[in-house]
Amino acid sequence: MLHIPVYLKADADTARPSDPEFYWVTRDGTFLCRNHPFFQSDAPAKSAPRGLANHSAACQVRYPRLGVAALEYIVAFFARVFELHQSEAIVLLYWDSQRKRYKLRVPQQEATVWESFAGGRSPMDVTYKQPLDVPPHEWLIGDIHSHGDIGAYASAKDRDDERFQDGIHAIVGRIEEEPPQIHAEMSVDGTPFLLQFSHVFKGYKRRRRTVPQAWLDKVKVVVQRPKSWGNNYGWGYDQSSGYGTQSTYPDYYHTSKPKRQRRD
Repeated sequence: MLHIPVYLKADADTARPSDPEFYWVTRDGTFLCRNHPFFQSDAPAKSAPRGLANHSAACQVRYPRLGVAALEYIVAFFARVFELHQSEAIVLLYWDSQRKRYKLRVPQQEATVWESFAGGRSPMDVTYKQPLDVPPHEWLIGDIHSHGDIGAYASAKDRDDERFQDGIHAIVGRIEEEPPQIHAEMSVDGTPFLLQFSHVFKGYKRRRRTVPQAWLDKVKVVVQRPKSWGNNYGWGYDQSSGYGTQSTYPDYYHTSKPKRQRRD
């Protein structure tokens, strides 16, 4: 039972309660207010109203799980993009409310990589344009993006991006390993909740042999290179870009694996 009453201030003209002591929940926060014979005060509350029960952040997901084949194609796509460009890539997850199944959409995207003087590349980030031709019965419920050859985890940039899109956010890392690392979170109202693999996916065996060419055609790569020492601004960089090609993933199933560039 609350010993101090709690009121909501839903309108600027809301009359002030007459209780000697009360909490007022407003747009600007919760205030501990007093109506004393010699003063009237509204002080920012340093804690929640006394008498309330404890509670903690939680999220229980009820999304249908993504099928094995779908995840295997996604991993193959990420692996092929990394083989070609050493860059990240992204796939959007839509739920078809009419057919009751997932729809994978690869949006137009721009992946940025850093290339050293020696020619070694490192993935930096990936941005994309939201598809505009999505029918209303398809709901965007999340995304999966790759981290290339680094671990699968939510970076500070990932967390910042998640604040603007509620839903599932999965990350595939260590793409050259089989199986790769997979990290999954659920973001709701700016709060991330860690998920288990089985919460999101039905399973995974191994990446597929081929990748749809239409997916690869959606990836534009921007290469940033160091310019030189000794200018007035320290390091600078040159920039070039291009689109990915080839739909077969040779370095996993065939012996014609292209020689990898040396990394610094």
